[in-house]
Amino acid sequence: MRPTLVYSEIENRLSKENYFLLDVVYEGNRTYKIKYSCPYNHVSIVTWKNWIQGRRCRLCRLRNFAKSRRISISKIRYALDNEGYELLSVNYKNNRTPFKYKCPKGHIGSVTWVNWEHGVRCSVCKVINMSGDKHHAWKGGISCEPYCDAWADKEYKKSIKERDNYECQNPDCRKTTDKLTIHHIDYNKKCCGPENLITLCRSCNGRANFDRGWYTMWYRTILNKKQGYLYDRKD
Repeated sequence: MRPTLVYSEIENRLSKENYFLLDVVYEGNRTYKIKYSCPYNHVSIVTWKNWIQGRRCRLCRLRNFAKSRRISISKIRYALDNEGYELLSVNYKNNRTPFKYKCPKGHIGSVTWVNWEHGVRCSVCKVINMSGDKHHAWKGGISCEPYCDAWADKEYKKSIKERDNYECQNPDCRKTTDKLTIHHIDYNKKCCGPENLITLCRSCNGRANFDRGWYTMWYRTILNKKQGYLYDRKD
């Protein structure tokens, strides 16, 4: 049976905050659960004790929290202007929705606010700044030089693989691929003698692009032990 007096008191308390009481459930031991509609028409249930302690509409609380964390389009524009970027987007949804920009060099791109805060900038400029002599693996442009004439001889390259038993010669090979390549030990494309060529899988060949001095000595040692090649150790 509905406690009429309690219902009216609760209804008056809720109406003062523009909440609309829908129902009261008495669960005994002076415990009441109230069902209400907030000023934004969200329907929810809460104990009267929690209401007295300040508990209100959960959906409204989440909405206000999201609103407090929301970044305005003007703030994004201000942040981009400080770095010479031009904001091209006119609307902003949330911090994970990409917005368009024009970088100081005139490149058009897009980025989310989350990534911008983590330091992500123009991807085109990044590629340019890591190309040529600005890249950590730059070796004076030797990768652009042509190979020696012997490199065009498929039978010659096949003989190198046969010598190496059609196996990657790196003892630390991770066995992630079966595809084999011929690697220039000293990274000189014009030096195609058998003492400078070794069979590697594509994975190991890619790894050899870093710390080239160490890999040069590593593969020379391996080839010397297996084939008995001697090297001038001026390196």
